[in-house]
Amino acid sequence: MKHVGLNMEQVKINNRSSILKYINDVGPVSRKDIAIATGLTPSAVTQICTALIQDGLLKELGTVDAASGAGRKKVLVDIDYQCAYILTINIESEETIIAVADMKGDVVHYTEMETDTSISAEDFLKQCARKCRLVLVSESCSAITVKGISVTVPGAIDAERGVSLQAYGIWEKEVPVVQILKNELGLDVFLDNNVNAFATAELLYGVGRKYDNFLLVKWGPGVGSAIIIDNSIYEGRHGRAAELGHYIVDLNGKKCSCGKTGCLETKVSYHALSQLMSFNQENFAESYESSPENIKKQIDEVLTVFAMSIVNSITILAPNRVVLCGKLFRNEKIRQILIEKCMELDTRLAESRILYTELSSKEDFIGPVAVYVKEKVYS
Repeated sequence: MKHVGLNMEQVKINNRSSILKYINDVGPVSRKDIAIATGLTPSAVTQICTALIQDGLLKELGTVDAASGAGRKKVLVDIDYQCAYILTINIESEETIIAVADMKGDVVHYTEMETDTSISAEDFLKQCARKCRLVLVSESCSAITVKGISVTVPGAIDAERGVSLQAYGIWEKEVPVVQILKNELGLDVFLDNNVNAFATAELLYGVGRKYDNFLLVKWGPGVGSAIIIDNSIYEGRHGRAAELGHYIVDLNGKKCSCGKTGCLETKVSYHALSQLMSFNQENFAESYESSPENIKKQIDEVLTVFAMSIVNSITILAPNRVVLCGKLFRNEKIRQILIEKCMELDTRLAESRILYTELSSKEDFIGPVAVYVKEKVYS
């Protein structure tokens, strides 16, 4: 009987999650349409929606005319994305972004700080906490209540323990990120790999609303990737994310931060490219265009290696789509060069299979937002 009870509780959680996911995907909708789309009974939908309204997660928006039937009205419900605000900390090798946003990623505060790798991980996280305390008492945040903190870092993590196992280019040892920040700020803290977090955002707010299988490729400052299968992010053992950036592409190449030799990142990372030409991540395309022909040729060769890695991944994984994101992909011309190289390498590959993220304007914080929403709302 106990086993059945546990199963029934999981069924309730799954039904609640299905309703929220459907509303998130389609926008304001009636209870009747939710029942039709999810296959749940109208009474079950009404019961769950009533509980979600009482919890503040859903709100009623009023009535609209039904598609058929004179005088019949539908009461629409929608997610109240402003019922919770999240403090997000996105730690990258060059900079750390701290923001406060609602559950859809609409930001009310945004600030940047240098990721200081010259000090210990604990001291840096305490620096972040000091900055966060200033953010929380700022004028832009005075009228809202922040419910939790969501942190993303590169490399392997142990989400259950709240530990960063190896943040490439930042710290090379285990760091109890959640414990440090919770002690400093007194709020619930969630931790995830930065690319997996952005993949979660794509599932909730982006391409994942249309496609249940895709490969996410992030470029800048390093190269990250995530594999999405049946609306779930594939994770390897010990918290390891998919690591396109650590494909070995040159047996005689340079030593990589991961410990291997000749990884893709040693060719196409911001640090590697900056050895060829001087540029900021935001103006990569402009610097490429103004470079001498010999430099352009070297960068073209780098992009070809990058395209080979993507095409090989497509061959193995057969995703519905490849989604590009990251600062070095923000320029359309650079994206087009890479896509064309992919199509040259595989003539069966349609241009429409490689997409640029719809979430680029929220790229610095939407991943941590999605991690919080997944853990606190959908679970």
